[in-house]
Amino acid sequence: MVGVSNDSPETSERFRESLDLPYPLVSDPESQVLRAYGVRWPIVGLARRVSYVVGRDRKIERAFSSELDADAHVSGACAFVSPRPARP
Repeated sequence: MVGVSNDSPETSERFRESLDLPYPLVSDPESQVLRAYGVRWPIVGLARRVSYVVGRDRKIERAFSSELDADAHVSGACAFVSPRPARP
């Protein structure tokens, strides 16, 4: 898992540490990654909140996006990647 933000490296690291995230946050101050994934707001240039689940084949399996309900965004993404119980 990795996070990408258009914040500076220092700001991204402080944010990661403040939440004790167990994965790195990559700084993308020139928004190259954000543009490549189409997650920049066109007029203001800020990043939208989007999480992608990428499969072993490097294809996007699912995208989660929510600007207004961060809890639903996180719980949906976590539920999707949580191990599923084995079927008998």
